[in-house]
Amino acid sequence: MPRRGAGFTLLETALAMVILGVGVLAMVEAQASFIQSNLWSSHAASGNFLAQELREYTRNLPRHDPVRGLSEDVSFVFGPEPGEVTIDDFDDLDDLDGMRFGFGGDMPGPINALGEVIPEISIDGTISYDSNGDPEPMKGWAQTVIVEKIEPFDSSWVRNDEYGREFEEDGLPPLGLESFPLRVTVVVTYTPSNGEELEMARVSWIAP
Repeated sequence: MPRRGAGFTLLETALAMVILGVGVLAMVEAQASFIQSNLWSSHAASGNFLAQELREYTRNLPRHDPVRGLSEDVSFVFGPEPGEVTIDDFDDLDDLDGMRFGFGGDMPGPINALGEVIPEISIDGTISYDSNGDPEPMKGWAQTVIVEKIEPFDSSWVRNDEYGREFEEDGLPPLGLESFPLRVTVVVTYTPSNGEELEMARVSWIAP
């Protein structure tokens, strides 16, 4: 009886190809998962950086306008005062309420601790410029600011912007319009090319 020649049969070859294909597919999926995880980590770090930069920007700002203060007229409470249209005009914390710096926002941005727009930097380390010769801001990123008036001994109790107490109320002492601490929250979002906005960081602190 003749002996079978050395080598692989068609069935053995097909089985080997299947095993090899499954292994390669698993490696590709693992690599894609790693890239996605790494990208998310990078974006999360960028989001935290942008939140902290805005916090640093507000560090030396008073709670309310240092000249005019707050007005009992509700149209002149939190938010920019009339005539304040650029980042250089903002001189107190409540000016920032509702402001969005960056993608889809009221102001160019995001901004750094000096109030400067952070430019988009390409992989090769160069800065992109627009048709006017100005640096293009970081693409897809935005910083949204929320400023809330809170009770001094209960930060979960949010008051209306125009709220103040001339007399004792519910056991709470009198407190003027400008005497309440403020809670500042910065929400950093990233909007990729598919248009789905993602929250990457949220930082809150209290200005006593």
